[in-house]
Amino acid sequence: MAEERYDVLVIGSGPGGYVAAIRAAQLGLKTACVERESLGGICLNWGCIPTKALLRSAEVLSLARRAGEFGVVAKEVGYDFGAMIERSRGVSKKISRGVAYLFKKNKVTHIQGTARLGGAGVVVIDGDGGGGTRRVRAESIIVATGARARSLPGIELDGERVIAYREAMTLPKKPRSMIIVGAGAIGVEFASFYRDLDTEVTIVEYLPRLVPNEDADVSDELKRAFNKRGIKLLLGHKVSRADAHDGGVKALVEPAQGGTVASLEADVLLMAVGITGNVENLGLEEVGVKTQRGFIAVDEQFRTGVKGIYAIGDVVGRQALAHVASAEAVYVAELIAGKDPHPVPYDAVPACTYCHPEIASVGLTEAKAREAGLEIKVGKFPFGPLGKTVAAGEYPGFAKFIWDAGNGALVGAHLIGPAVTDLIASPTLARTTEVNAESFIHTIHAHPTFAEALKEAAEDAYGMAIHI
Repeated sequence: MAEERYDVLVIGSGPGGYVAAIRAAQLGLKTACVERESLGGICLNWGCIPTKALLRSAEVLSLARRAGEFGVVAKEVGYDFGAMIERSRGVSKKISRGVAYLFKKNKVTHIQGTARLGGAGVVVIDGDGGGGTRRVRAESIIVATGARARSLPGIELDGERVIAYREAMTLPKKPRSMIIVGAGAIGVEFASFYRDLDTEVTIVEYLPRLVPNEDADVSDELKRAFNKRGIKLLLGHKVSRADAHDGGVKALVEPAQGGTVASLEADVLLMAVGITGNVENLGLEEVGVKTQRGFIAVDEQFRTGVKGIYAIGDVVGRQALAHVASAEAVYVAELIAGKDPHPVPYDAVPACTYCHPEIASVGLTEAKAREAGLEIKVGKFPFGPLGKTVAAGEYPGFAKFIWDAGNGALVGAHLIGPAVTDLIASPTLARTTEVNAESFIHTIHAHPTFAEALKEAAEDAYGMAIHI
């Protein structure tokens, strides 16, 4: 086998892998990135991007159905499910091509194939285009292989009736009914999409509320919104078994703390209960890289314990978010290059959920802040009174800010409503800098905008809100 040499070799080209490769190359390191499928990994091809394209199609459909409210005549509004799927796939392909362009621009070598660790500083790559095998040596190896959907005991994914997120965005036809197991971001996003297409959706969640990692007020607001849209909710319940058959799937559901077992039937059942790292067939055990609960174990600097081997992103099981993987990627690339990288601020990571209404948050929930013994000031302001909300005909929701009562530092921000996945940027900046309640309140926010709700929520914590 021919053998090549690089300073850095990255395994996986998702938001962690391709960013690590590009940053390393920018710092003057000879870099290659191995990818067995399409550039961009799960996020660009089967996760973040295509789901947002589908949700956009659903949003356009929903708005068109309300056209009369805006004085627009749109008769016989319908949709083409296949065309929605096709557009989603096209969006992913376009962005994947963008990664290829960035690799070329930054002189990153793209190697198509399946990689496994082959010893100290060695990676063996199978199926490189023509199906051959090659050995590559690298001073530093970054494992960024991501993660995949997991299931539950008694429930086997078959890819047709019992599915995960990947199949949910490429179904051959729209299901008339769907059971979604799990009410985290993936679960509620697909619930939102398919309900807009008139699918009968039932969410089964083990915990007593939707989006259980979010602030309780946000969960309550989303529950009201989903109830209004006719999404059925079985909170505090679990699916103990699911059996596929020719006509669909039958699931046994019972209260999480025990009780009467009920039977649900639907065309498909979507598992959205979390992920497990892609750690198999990488040669980890052979070289001494340890795993823990299905993820690669790393230290604070993403070192695996084996010299020259690092791991980042979903495969390490910290915060499974694309932007976290990218931040970790930059850190490791700069560390390898001998720089003094800025630590990843895990306590200031924005989380976004793209259902309707949208959800975004950063920092501690009110409950977590109180559990930590913090003295806090809490402010809340609904989007409803804003001129922009009324003019746009948007679902109202609210903005909620939690400030440290002593120094005015931002403890947490929790938003549900229009455009909040974009609006969360300014609270995130406040969380990571010296922007405090006073400076936020005295920052002029343009009118009419959705951002005014953030200023008013900050003001409300100090009894200064004008419009409520």
